[in-house]
Amino acid sequence: MTRPGELAAAWREAGLVEVEQTQVGIRMAFADFEDYWSPYLGKDGPAAAYVGGLDAAARARLEAAMRAAYLDGEADGPRAYAALAWAVKGRVPPA
Repeated sequence: MTRPGELAAAWREAGLVEVEQTQVGIRMAFADFEDYWSPYLGKDGPAAAYVGGLDAAARARLEAAMRAAYLDGEADGPRAYAALAWAVKGRVPPA
């Protein structure tokens, strides 16, 4: 549910009414590349599931590409990125 309207549609399909969806922006700060990369090695979320399903060679290639993008020619260290998430609210209709 990453596209505009998908989360709200799911709530409506579940029977909720007065459904409203908005986008929330947050700042995600990382101490270094390892801090950034470590959630991808966990077990929670679709990104971790994807990385966990890769063989060792593919995982190493992905890590190298992500490290290069994170470093962007600079020394390793703190970085911060903007992240967007969908938020939705709705109401259970009266019985």
